[in-house]
Amino acid sequence: MRIRTWSAGNNPHQTGFTLLELLVVLTLASLLLAVAMPRFAALLPGAELKSYSRQTAALLRLARSQAIATGDEVRVELDPDARHSRMTGRQKASPWPEQIAVSFDGIIDNDDTGPVFYPDGSASGGTLHIAGNGRHYRIDVNWLTGRVSLHD
Repeated sequence: MRIRTWSAGNNPHQTGFTLLELLVVLTLASLLLAVAMPRFAALLPGAELKSYSRQTAALLRLARSQAIATGDEVRVELDPDARHSRMTGRQKASPWPEQIAVSFDGIIDNDDTGPVFYPDGSASGGTLHIAGNGRHYRIDVNWLTGRVSLHD
């Protein structure tokens, strides 16, 4: 039995792509990518708003947990002038993205600087509004249970 081998030069049925075919495909792919990127970038501001809303809701839940764990009141301070939010007792503030507007409507004592969480798990309550780029998120803080819920 004889095994026949073919080298690249003498195979009449050699398959593959030529350099010209590869260049044409790469050129078309780069053109499609150049057209699609601006449309994809338009989705990012909405993603940034949603991400910041989730981050803020997590900060509020953390404040409630800390109030329960330490037995002290914990306030989440919202500073529209400095464009950041901060939990009492923490040095690091969470900055707001540039195109996002944040406002808070307090329930108890009409406090608009941010909700207060109490050691029993309850809160001062209120609604946090986060808006930007035509979208709006609402974070409700239940005054009785301290439950934080995020809504589109």
